[in-house]
Amino acid sequence: MKKISLLFLLLILNGCEIENINYLTPVVLSYEPENIMTNSAILGGEVGSEGGKKITEYGIVWSKTEHPTVNDNKIAEGSRIGQSFKIYSIFEANTTYYYRFYAINEIGAGYGKEYSFKTMMDAPCNPVTNNSIKLGNGLSTIAINDVDVRNPDWAFNEGNIEYTTSSYSSTVRITVQFNEYNKNPPLTGTYTVVLGDFGNDNNLSTGQAKLFIENYGGYPGGAIAKEGTKFYVKNENNILYIIFCDTPIDTKYVLNGKFSYTLK
Repeated sequence: MKKISLLFLLLILNGCEIENINYLTPVVLSYEPENIMTNSAILGGEVGSEGGKKITEYGIVWSKTEHPTVNDNKIAEGSRIGQSFKIYSIFEANTTYYYRFYAINEIGAGYGKEYSFKTMMDAPCNPVTNNSIKLGNGLSTIAINDVDVRNPDWAFNEGNIEYTTSSYSSTVRITVQFNEYNKNPPLTGTYTVVLGDFGNDNNLSTGQAKLFIENYGGYPGGAIAKEGTKFYVKNENNILYIIFCDTPIDTKYVLNGKFSYTLK
């Protein structure tokens, strides 16, 4: 009889434990922002635990003020257990944002670590005439008649996507090289010239580039932009603009103007 009573008591206690499980909000991790440009950044995170209840959605939340929640701006990327880390081109230039990863279950919303980031400024100049580049230093202004795009893959220092201009009236050819995820066109932002190894699928989409001029048979010849030189990209409405604002190419040229390429 005592054994039966003890067994009955254990069943009751176990039943109470099952009924009193403390379910939790999801446990999530925010990834640190990467590749912050003028209107974009790579953001994301992952779900560590559902908290005992199914996660109905997870994604990112952001705001211009601290501690963003699902009541501010949010983009859902999935449900249950998962992760996301991708480019979001949704921001304003020269603005500080706060963001974190979130997940929602029946109990509520769980949030990862909060990060802040500041987007880049717009280009400091706004050339009116498209496909027109002033070469500076008393040189002529050239009209750009065509832009050729290629995907270099034969060495370690050309990046993985490049744009080269041509002109019917000039021997000057301007080339810009980028090293982007999946050989995609560069995003809107400020790009800084680097020298040395640049490519081979390393250091992708970091706001770095190469810039040089070829001028075979023409004065004052070719030139390479020095490390640290800056120029600008505007990628909008399926058109890519390369913008120069007093951009020196060695000591031979000072470029002002812009050229464009219609994206496929």
